Amino acid sequence: MKMSFTFFFAILLNSIFGQCEDNEYSTIGVLDDINEEIYNDDESVNAYSIYSWTSDNINRILSGNGIPNHEVGTFPNPNNPNTISEQNVNETFTLCPIIVSENGEPVGGPARAIAYAINSVKFDPATAGRCNDEGECSLAQGQGNWNIEALGHETFDFGDDMNHAHVQPTGEYHYHGIPELLIDFLGDEQGMILVGWASDGFPVYARYGYSDPNDSTSELVSLQPSWKLKETPDEGRPDTLTVLGGGPGQTYPNIPIPMGAFTQDFEYEENHGDLDECNGRIGVTPEFPDGIYYYMVTDGFPYFTRCLKGDFDNTGGGGGGPDCEDVPPGNPCCGDGICGGPETEENCPGDCAAGNTGPSLINFSIYADTINTAEESVSIGYIIEAEDSDSYLSNFSLRLIINGGPMNGGEMLESSGDFDTGLMSSLIIGVIEIPTGTTEGHWNIRIVLEDDLGVITNLGPNDLENQNFQNYIYVNNAILGSNYENVPKQYLLHQNYPNPFNPITTLKYALPEAAFVKITVFDMSGNTVKTLVNERKSSGFKSIQWNATNNQGQPVSGGVYFFTIQSGNFVETKKMILLK
Repeated sequence: MKMSFTFFFAILLNSIFGQCEDNEYSTIGVLDDINEEIYNDDESVNAYSIYSWTSDNINRILSGNGIPNHEVGTFPNPNNPNTISEQNVNETFTLCPIIVSENGEPVGGPARAIAYAINSVKFDPATAGRCNDEGECSLAQGQGNWNIEALGHETFDFGDDMNHAHVQPTGEYHYHGIPELLIDFLGDEQGMILVGWASDGFPVYARYGYSDPNDSTSELVSLQPSWKLKETPDEGRPDTLTVLGGGPGQTYPNIPIPMGAFTQDFEYEENHGDLDECNGRIGVTPEFPDGIYYYMVTDGFPYFTRCLKGDFDNTGGGGGGPDCEDVPPGNPCCGDGICGGPETEENCPGDCAAGNTGPSLINFSIYADTINTAEESVSIGYIIEAEDSDSYLSNFSLRLIINGGPMNGGEMLESSGDFDTGLMSSLIIGVIEIPTGTTEGHWNIRIVLEDDLGVITNLGPNDLENQNFQNYIYVNNAILGSNYENVPKQYLLHQNYPNPFNPITTLKYALPEAAFVKITVFDMSGNTVKTLVNERKSSGFKSIQWNATNNQGQPVSGGVYFFTIQSGNFVETKKMILLK
């Protein structure tokens, strides 16, 4: 214990006197005395932007409310129906960052943001939007293998403003790219401007850097990423946007998807530009004349880094301190500001007593993103898959919330139930009923899981988005009429959704003209199982559900089935899988 105490005391003295280890970079004394409270009278904000940056000689400490200190676009808007609201931002960053990964480690998700700007607004470059191979896309649902980019194309519109930013359902305004008006606020828009700090403690600059990274007298130039468009699309990449959901309504654009719309359209080529795979480099800056590793926000993809090269696992509990078990009795530990690393039951049992970690959400799907309840109620199916490593699962709740819920004068719809007893992993298939005349607007999704020990996991819309799950339902009760734009240009049969499924799946198809339609389900032997449609239909976008029964109304066994549409000369077949 004496040796441990001596080691701890030496580290503490180094921190107090502003020293970092030889293999670490020092950011001590740089922009660590900022305290701002600025009223933003933009009509989409009308609130104080509050942020402060301080230090305790170990960590850089950010406290703020996430409100931008500059002009923003109009929110809500047709492509982003969310209102900017105050957040609770409290983050720490090591003052002694160190490069620990040669190629960088992916970062993001509900646990932490990849970086924060000086005004406490989050950098969050990726989106939850995805497409499947058939070109069926959602801006929020996150189904399929093709990740939609927020910037650099006009195919998908996330409602971002002049700062390449928009608003999450939680009200969190965040940047996807260069924060143009923040740069104006901070100073010379043609200079090398430090705009924030990454979670690993390294600084973030925007657009400009020195042409010679090691010479501060060299010309300032717009630094270029080393990511480039692939010469040919990846196999299976959709080239046409057939269905678009996840926003305020569902449309059927049937327009091309250009290269650059998906994350997978890009590849890294070393030295293709000025920066590395994490959109950073080592060099001198105005704040660090002896050089430092820094990240760049750029005009081209990836716009902002998707990976970090520094040690971000230890942020939030001190930079380079001893392990928690080495701290002498009676001294502060972990999150109290002295010990390195996050508190856990293993490394700091006396201080944090973390205990049971609680249930985890493994998978979530809900089978609608926009609904109309003007004339009748709507039943929406959903799947919740959860597991718990410490205890048996107990119960679950799926909630739809608008205007803050009942406690804030809003409303809530709920579907809840119990998991089967004695299970640590379980999949729930349920239905939530949306009544006739439900209030129009953006209903946020919240999932609550509880285990037998009473530990609760409460996942809001921001958490769901970070796990690439759908996080809202949009209710639009407009009475839709028939018009030319709602008539498809060609016959189409879409893949059923969900797939695999149990017990209900939806089949969607499109008719460019009135025609006789027959849709049939077959088994693996080619035997007719169910005739779903066998009549003349008007033109338009259609759907039909199959509840896994045959023509006699009897449930069928699990396995592979085929469904075929025949309308005039148009015939197409697709495969689906029923789980039992």
